[in-house]
Parts: sequence; C-alpha cells; structure tokens
Amino acid sequence: METENRWYCVRQRAGALVKESRSIRPRLSARDSPWEQAEKNKILRPPRDSAVCRTRVDRLELRLALFGYEGSVYTLTFDREHEPEKFQDVRRAWRSFLYQLKKWKGRGFDYVYLIEGRHGDHRYHIHLVLRDSDFSPAEVRHLWKFGSDVDDQPLLRHPHDSYRRTAKYFNKEATDGIVIPIGGRTWVCSRSLVRQLPPAECWRDSEGFIPVPEDVRCKGFYHTANEFGEYRYAWYIEAQKTAFADDFKYESQPWNIAE
Repeated sequence: METENRWYCVRQRAGALVKESRSIRPRLSARDSPWEQAEKNKILRPPRDSAVCRTRVDRLELRLALFGYEGSVYTLTFDREHEPEKFQDVRRAWRSFLYQLKKWKGRGFDYVYLIEGRHGDHRYHIHLVLRDSDFSPAEVRHLWKFGSDVDDQPLLRHPHDSYRRTAKYFNKEATDGIVIPIGGRTWVCSRSLVRQLPPAECWRDSEGFIPVPEDVRCKGFYHTANEFGEYRYAWYIEAQKTAFADDFKYESQPWNIAE
C-alpha cells in the first residue's frame, strides 16, 4: 500500500479558489553530491508561485480568496491637513476609522488592511479590502474623515485576474525601520476572516494527476520531474454563480495561465 500510494497530496480550498499539489518527494542525504542536492531541491522546493501555502503571499492569497466575488480594494489617502508625521500616527488614524466602520455597521465584518508609505510621493496611505455586502464605496468615503481621496477597485478586476495579484502587491514593500518600523509593516486580517479558512486536506494517492474542472474562471499549472521525484501543482478559481429564479447559471471565462 505504501508503494502504491506514493504521491503526497495537499489541497487547500478558500472560497472560490482551489490550490492542490501532488508530489513524489525524494530524501536528502549527507552523501548527496551538489548536483544531486540541486536536483532533489527542484522537487522539494518548487518556485514561489507553485506552492499551496509556503510564503506570506500564499497565506494572504488564501485569505483574500475568502472574499469571493464581492471584495473591493480601497486606497485611503490623507490630505495635507490630516497628514500623519509618524507610522504610529497612521496606526491611530486606522484604529479611529475602524471604530467608525464598526459603529456604522453595528457588528463585526471581514477586512484586510495594510499601511504603506514609501512609493509614489512617499506619503502614508492605507490599503483596505472590504466585502461589498458590508460596505459600499459611498459609505467608505463618508466614514473616511482624514481626506477626500478614496479610490476603490474590485478585488478581481478582469476575467483572468486572480487573488494572487493583490497578495503580491500587499507584500511588495520591504520594512525599512524608519518610514515603516521593523515589525510594523504587515498586512493584518480580521479574526473573523481567519476563522473562515478551512484546514488543508492531506492524503496519499496512487495518482499524480490533479483534476481541474473545465468550467472555471481561470486556472494555472506547474510540473517538474527528474530521476529523484516529481512535483505537480494546479490552481483554479471557480466560476461565479449567478441566480436566476430557482436555477444557477455560471459566468465562466476559461483561461489557462500560469501564476
């Protein structure tokens, strides 16, 4: 049975996103030559865009996927009158804004936020992801009292867009210790959002093929193999369900793209 089920499989679901990897994993040995180590690591350490959940980008991608098709990304900009001088001032402004959001809504809600301050005109600003059913753009603009410039974009901008684009963007700016203090530049998710992420499914299988439905919004694949093992990875975003009367129809745009 151990020989038959030699593929180690991991599947992670998050909203409409499904990520799965299957691998025959080699074992590293102290007696391996540099070439053998390099070949084995091609299986053991796949590229960053080909892992179910290994990096900060992977983790944020899964959390963003929990917003499904009703997430919006806001950029909240400070005007000159309210422009913060320090990172701690931005934090205080965020906490004040979050309080207003909770007071307006009357209950908890899902969110992801990030404070940035190095690119563009080097002014502090906040990126925020909210669910459309919780807040409209008009409500966000009304509640943001620190400036009149509030930009909003859909989390998925076009048929072949993915949650990973925003996850990469939120992880692009390095902590410099001055503008963004060490340990201070991290995206933050609401606890309500984190609790919605189901655990990963892990099992052994005799097959390395990863099934991907045909009627998906978009999808991507990665595959590598050598004499020491094999690694397969696939991801896809399920097509959006639209209700008409008692039936469901799918808005599907099949695209075959790699991450």
